[in-house]
Amino acid sequence: MKILLCTNGSSHTVQALDLGTRVARAAASSVDILAMVERDREEEVHRLAEAAAGDLKAAGIPVTILRRTGRMAEEVVRQAQAAPYDLVIIGSRGRRGVVRLLLGSVALHVTKHAPASVLVVKGHARDLRQFVVCSSAGPVSEHTVRFAGRLARALGASVTLLHVMSQLPLAKDAVPDDLEASAEELIQRGSREGVHLSQMLDLLAMEGVATRAVARHGLVRDEIIAEAQEGRYDLVVTGAHVTPGLNARLVDNLSADILLAANRPVLMVRWRERRALNAGGDC
Repeated sequence: MKILLCTNGSSHTVQALDLGTRVARAAASSVDILAMVERDREEEVHRLAEAAAGDLKAAGIPVTILRRTGRMAEEVVRQAQAAPYDLVIIGSRGRRGVVRLLLGSVALHVTKHAPASVLVVKGHARDLRQFVVCSSAGPVSEHTVRFAGRLARALGASVTLLHVMSQLPLAKDAVPDDLEASAEELIQRGSREGVHLSQMLDLLAMEGVATRAVARHGLVRDEIIAEAQEGRYDLVVTGAHVTPGLNARLVDNLSADILLAANRPVLMVRWRERRALNAGGDC
């Protein structure tokens, strides 16, 4: 897995660089560190980048430090477009409301425009030992689960597979009883959602990852955030899932809502992975 780490010396990017270095030690084949140099932090950014590079090189991972000036969001996207990265790791201040609208969000800009998957580090620093992976039927979901499974295997993490059942049937052949069923009941009944969950669990089992499935019922955004908080997960994983009845704009808004509302790291898995998810490939 080729990884891009980013820092400008601010506290939230320092936290992201620290967590990113730990992830890279377990999962990376090579790493680039994008050091955003600002006049009042030039020495600090240089020190941070060199320290992270030294740590990774000691683990036998090739590292290149890239020094840039300018707006961080734009430079991260530009660099992510310039090389075949599998994962970009950035930090987020977690701005909300009017402040975010006025100043913009680096995390939202990068997750929207970078061609690679993006791990946004926010909340308290933590080891990534428990993932909750949001899953809905379709090839994009399969891609997300595969990516999450291989990252979980590299980090020795467990995975909870989460499927949210809408409050209203979105398909003509939907069974009303399924709208209130548990994950185990959906699987036992062989419902469309149950077949999907069973297939995704099999994919994770093939990676040797400890896993379980959970079904929740209600509004997708609210239920994902509730599960993430109640389950005390270290990482929320989601992708651009095109759910029947939802258009692309609503999907984009859902992803942004999850990213902004979550109080812990969020991994947005991009469909167009170039290398990390080749059949039989390793992270």
